[in-house]
Amino acid sequence: MPPKVLNLPHLKQKTLKTKSIFLSVFLSAAFAFAAFSAAPVKHKFSFNLKGLSNTKCYMGFYYGDKSYVLDSSNVDEKGNFHFEGDSIMPGGIYFVLLKDKKYFEFIIDKEQKFTMRTDTSNFVKYMKVEGSPENQAFYDYLNFAAAKYEKLQKLQDSAKTPAQKKEVKGKMDSLNISVKKYKDDFIAKHPDYLVSEVFKAAEYPDVPDAPILPNGRKDSTFAFRYYKAHYFDNINFSDDRMVHTPPQVFFDRIKEYFSRLTFQIPDSINAAADYVIAKARKSPDMFKFLVNYVSYEYETSNIMGMDAVFVHMVKTYYTPQIATWESASHMEKMQERANQLDPILIGKKAPALVLPDTSNVMTDLYNVKARYTVLCFWDYDCGLCQKEIPQLVKWYDSIKGEGIQVYAVEINDNDVYKWKQYIIKHNLDFLNVCDLFHTSNFHHEYDVISTPMIYVLDENKHIIAKKIDVKDLNGVLRNDEKVNERKK
Repeated sequence: MPPKVLNLPHLKQKTLKTKSIFLSVFLSAAFAFAAFSAAPVKHKFSFNLKGLSNTKCYMGFYYGDKSYVLDSSNVDEKGNFHFEGDSIMPGGIYFVLLKDKKYFEFIIDKEQKFTMRTDTSNFVKYMKVEGSPENQAFYDYLNFAAAKYEKLQKLQDSAKTPAQKKEVKGKMDSLNISVKKYKDDFIAKHPDYLVSEVFKAAEYPDVPDAPILPNGRKDSTFAFRYYKAHYFDNINFSDDRMVHTPPQVFFDRIKEYFSRLTFQIPDSINAAADYVIAKARKSPDMFKFLVNYVSYEYETSNIMGMDAVFVHMVKTYYTPQIATWESASHMEKMQERANQLDPILIGKKAPALVLPDTSNVMTDLYNVKARYTVLCFWDYDCGLCQKEIPQLVKWYDSIKGEGIQVYAVEINDNDVYKWKQYIIKHNLDFLNVCDLFHTSNFHHEYDVISTPMIYVLDENKHIIAKKIDVKDLNGVLRNDEKVNERKK
């Protein structure tokens, strides 16, 4: 059975709004990793929790922004339980979850057999480790940091007057420096520990003062450009263990880079994806995760035009030579989907469409003379269409004479009489067409999976917007006009 997704306190689960051919494989990448075995070496992680008895505990792992239960174990009357198996567990930060949702984390890496003992009243304070120097070092740091944090809290609570606050700030700075020194010493002493990579990943770029331009002013864009260029300086993309850490360690940094540091247009995101993925070429699990994450994120994006990123990812990375983790059947489906979307990306010329109108006269979309053409696929028998089409009629009546035409494709050819009656009853003063002779494949070519579906085309029938609502039409047209003005 697949592991169960958890809702841990610091982990935000993403709600899926659309179906995706990519989703199952994206998740299976996480599920499958526990079964990977480089050698038939048994692992065994033993625990003793004072204050716990005759219950069940769970062992879980992180993958990107999600966490999964991997195994369960019965706890005896003395608080003993363990997890074992005949495979080498991939390196990363794992957790033990209690039924009351309390949990503590531990590290799996080179040591595949160890024991951890603690008390449910305070996992960190009472933790003792046998057989894993890295976990002992990890909890030594957690106890050190907890003590420093307690001092910081007391200092903050004690400061009442401005003079006291100034004095306290100096002491707080001193405490922060001591924590920084502890981490630096830890990294120097244990350069191969996962905790060292986590410490380094927490460091963000320090931006120097902006240089002075020839005009005597500071370069106003320097800070952003420097910050973005050095954003990943302290993250080791050659370490597969980073994928299996809590999201704030690695995943959140990736997400911020794409959502806040990259311009939200497909070309910029494609370049960012290639840049980040190239860093992970030598790390199989990291490489697979990044390719899968970017592909899935933009295949399911609600932002218009981002399907161009999905197409780029599939064409660039989903080949038998590169995406070796993919099955041939699933890769074929992804390539078919990308090939379907490619011709209808924003900026591409709309596929040819010639359909008969209500008088059986063949009407060519390319021959529509208009500054903008609103291409609408609809169905007289569709409940949502019965709400939206009258709105489209109202909108069209308000902009007549402004060089805009509506080419309305009725997708339901079951009852031509009903279609024509609907047109008359609701005053659809459009170019009304229907595939009466079954000569078109527009369902596939325009990815018509629901109705109504609206595309907006420019004078040369290039797609400038797609799959939008009637209420968005004015904004789309205004934006395109502004873009054209800037080009002049």
